[in-house]
Amino acid sequence: MSTLKKPSNNFVPTVLTIAGSDPSGGAGIQADLKTFTAVGVYGASIITALTAQNTQTVTAAMSIPADFVKQQLDAVLSDIRVDIIKLGMLPNADICETIAPYLKDYPVVCDPVIISTSGCSLIDDPAVAALTAHIIPRSTYITPNYDELKILYGKEIKNIKSAGLDLLKRFDKLAGIVLKGGHIDTDSQTVTDILLLKDGSSIRETVENNPRYHTKNTHGTGCTFASAFAAFLARKLPPPAAFSKAVAFTSHLIDISKDTSIGKGNGPLLHHQNDVSC
Repeated sequence: MSTLKKPSNNFVPTVLTIAGSDPSGGAGIQADLKTFTAVGVYGASIITALTAQNTQTVTAAMSIPADFVKQQLDAVLSDIRVDIIKLGMLPNADICETIAPYLKDYPVVCDPVIISTSGCSLIDDPAVAALTAHIIPRSTYITPNYDELKILYGKEIKNIKSAGLDLLKRFDKLAGIVLKGGHIDTDSQTVTDILLLKDGSSIRETVENNPRYHTKNTHGTGCTFASAFAAFLARKLPPPAAFSKAVAFTSHLIDISKDTSIGKGNGPLLHHQNDVSC
């Protein structure tokens, strides 16, 4: 009989995710917690919204009352030491304003969930405005997909790096932005992901190129990547290394999940079959 490996010391890296629930299990809180387990950190979670969704579409969403979100936060943070907060779906302005004061004491990886991988709009315009006014200014890193980058940038993107640099200048606290290539040049055989990281008065750039897997099974890739990035940061990896490992982790999951059949639409990633050395 095999025995579970005990932690070598009392330090257990811990990430708190604040996000919505996906009952199909592929994205949101469910993907976050699966990722934390696969990467080897402890995960706690605050639920901001319940959704009715599957691999094909999102049919409904119900926000959790902001006061109850606050009660969840108070309960967790009064008891558990948290190393990093990862943000996902924040469905309305009230929730954005409620959680904002809690962010000042933690590194924050914000996945600005506005539009899903399948193209479904997940939050309304007032929530986008609150995200920009209250959440991103308090975040350390943001990981928008291309459609979300366009919304945050606020105008036509002619050069993705220029858009990223503009956002880094606009928000003083931001230490870095991830520019994801999954939705760009989709006919190419390569996906290019970029981390732009503030390094004093200059910008440090880390670029990762991976094969593009032409598959519909990409449900929850944004949640998975942001959670992996947060988890590797919680494990004390430098940001460029955490970024590179999160990209490799997500790319590997897409590879091993590309030919599976779970659901009738954009299938999920198989976190439980991960065999990447983390």
